[in-house]
Amino acid sequence: MAECGDVSAVSVPQFALDQRAKAARHALLASAGPVTQLLIGDAIGDAFGFGVEMQDAHWLREHVTRCTSWPENPVKPDEHKFNSIRGMYSDDCEMTVGLMRALVEHGTDAAEDEMLTAWRLEWELAKRRPPPAVAGGERSGHGSVKGFFRGKATLAELRDSQATRVDPGNAPPMRALPLAFVDRASCEKLCRSNADATHPHPKARAASFLVAQAARWLIVERGDKSCILEVALERLQASDLRHEETASLLQRIRELPDYHSFGQRLQSMPENVHALLCGPQPHPDLAHVAGGEDGTSKVNGVGSDAMRTAGVVLYILRFHRGPRDALLTSLYMGGDVDSIAALCLGIVAGSEGLQLGKRSGLPWFLVEELEGVEYLVGQASRFEAWLAQKGWLPPEHRGCFEAPGGCAEEAFQASTLMTY
Repeated sequence: MAECGDVSAVSVPQFALDQRAKAARHALLASAGPVTQLLIGDAIGDAFGFGVEMQDAHWLREHVTRCTSWPENPVKPDEHKFNSIRGMYSDDCEMTVGLMRALVEHGTDAAEDEMLTAWRLEWELAKRRPPPAVAGGERSGHGSVKGFFRGKATLAELRDSQATRVDPGNAPPMRALPLAFVDRASCEKLCRSNADATHPHPKARAASFLVAQAARWLIVERGDKSCILEVALERLQASDLRHEETASLLQRIRELPDYHSFGQRLQSMPENVHALLCGPQPHPDLAHVAGGEDGTSKVNGVGSDAMRTAGVVLYILRFHRGPRDALLTSLYMGGDVDSIAALCLGIVAGSEGLQLGKRSGLPWFLVEELEGVEYLVGQASRFEAWLAQKGWLPPEHRGCFEAPGGCAEEAFQASTLMTY
């Protein structure tokens, strides 16, 4: 068992501080299954994107050209630098782990209170991390729920602040990946609770469900990624979580061409396409954020928006060409890129593997320098054991297939084969 001082790396997230510990991570992931790969992918995407969260899309397309180092925002505010070391994951992965914990401990009976308790436990655990984390320091990230965890806002105030927004925050979809593995009836109920715990808004419920179903289609049912928008939209419309504005957005995104047609690093993406995916540009909700190299540029990108987060993720998943492509393209959207990258890379890793050391995959340093690999593998293993007990453990990676009858026929065949 890996140790750092008196704190076990399996019980508290921490860094691998020497070459021996880093090398041990290679062996740890050598036979990792889809759930473990998903969680490590989610953490890498979160950590990779967090360094440049809320930066302008045009700056990102020009300056983040490879996966050779952790990207860094040159104009990050000083308050966001505290306890923020490259390789640390943020609230996206932390709350995903929390939702896994809630399911393991309470099963599909987990409701809003059980989820909130699990998320708070992960929040408190972060304060126990050993150096180089700041002693007692909170994990970076977290939006409105931070006020509740700190005792500065009531739960009713938190929920009201999100319920009354035109576009609620994206916490529900960003933490929804564990819900991909449960049965259909439970998925719908749990997606509602996942949203209502903090963001009781129809857009948040729909976004949570879309992310869970997209992950299910690719990881559990092994569906063709080109069908992902059609399948997710069809399932949303057939659910009690259907939402007209969300469905309309997905229908328009379905008409978009492969993003690779927009040139290298999306540099030729038309403004109207970027606006369709991410909202008005430059984004009005990010008007107060400094962008560009010197902080004088306005920020183009997606805000912390549940509906548009789900839409962007499904669009990238439809056309991605592997883990590396999915990770970098997530950043080229600009704005709240750590949530996009965490979800995209988590789902790609769960369906196709991280492909570490391979051309279309990720370089090993992203695992070696990532915070908490041992802890995350342990949490994924617990979740896998619960899934196995329920008969819901997903199949091992075996490549993507294409049904000769197209998306509709493939969706039908998958639904008849899987417990859904």
